[in-house]
Amino acid sequence: MRSISLYVHVPFCMRRCPYCTFYHVSLPSRVELRRYADAVVREFELAADQIGEPFVVPSVFLGGGTPSLLDRRSLEKMVGVVRPYIAGEDAEITIEANPEDVDEPMLSALKETGFNRLSLGVQSLAPRAQRILNRCDPSVNRKAIKLAARDFSNMSFDLLLGIPGGSAEELAETFCEVELIAPKHLSVYCLEPGGDAAATDRDFFEDVDPERCADEYLVVCERLATAGYRHYEISNFAVPGFESIHNKRYWDGSEYLGLGPSAHSFIGGERFFNSPSLSDYLHDRDNPAGRVRRTENRGREERELEELMLGLRTSAGYSIGKLPGKEIVIQRLLDENLARIERDRLVLTDRGFLVLNEIVHRLGGER
Repeated sequence: MRSISLYVHVPFCMRRCPYCTFYHVSLPSRVELRRYADAVVREFELAADQIGEPFVVPSVFLGGGTPSLLDRRSLEKMVGVVRPYIAGEDAEITIEANPEDVDEPMLSALKETGFNRLSLGVQSLAPRAQRILNRCDPSVNRKAIKLAARDFSNMSFDLLLGIPGGSAEELAETFCEVELIAPKHLSVYCLEPGGDAAATDRDFFEDVDPERCADEYLVVCERLATAGYRHYEISNFAVPGFESIHNKRYWDGSEYLGLGPSAHSFIGGERFFNSPSLSDYLHDRDNPAGRVRRTENRGREERELEELMLGLRTSAGYSIGKLPGKEIVIQRLLDENLARIERDRLVLTDRGFLVLNEIVHRLGGER
């Protein structure tokens, strides 16, 4: 049977974080939150009709924004419409949460609604870094982690590198503490401008040093490998067996459906994305994805280049057999310690991950 993962973009935030590159809006009223949940349900029902054949959902991911701001009624409504499609007990159902929102009633509601994986926006455990990021005090992070661990054995932390004004000592302290907590999964991101944040937070990113980001990345990759984490994608590390099902489907070319304003989809070989407008999403009942639903039309070369990029960003790498005539380029990558060959596949090293775009350009030219 056809398998389609589901992403739901929840765009609401209590405040703006200066590094955020995702579409988001200020927290609306409770009534608007529930109208948003109704719109998600309508969009899923319409999409299921348009797909026109049976399918199962192996993974659900509520991201944002701040999904943990949704009330129990809204969460139950959104998960409820998908529940008949969920692929049994092995399905991965994840929600992102702001540590400030975590308490026992919320965690209980998440478990009872069906979530079995929690992604916490920790970012850092250093007080100065958290102030720079406009995030909560590390004590709030620690309390949320302790509470969540009682209900969720499968947790992921988001952590940031290259924080302006940070130090090597603060980075080491954060990751030493994280290793002691030992979450099953870590998403570690280098700060970089782009998306929704580029224009409004230019000053913040002017203070980000790309070279320090790269140095911290290599240090963290080595630390986490020693701690037993598998580096299975550029920014993702997991205890073996706890790699994110949902994340891996983005990179292996599987189908996924995105719901909510600005959400992206890949269905039937076609990529499309919703208008980044909450107003459109709430007011257009016949097309809750928004009036401007732009489709990306790609040729064969673009698709092949994307396949190359997606493969190289993971530990699975890319088949050497699909790179005819690139022997000299491949040998140079090996000599420069940017890649290695494993079972006839080209796999990037940690240093190679840092220059992925350059490597794709070198391998993808004149194909």
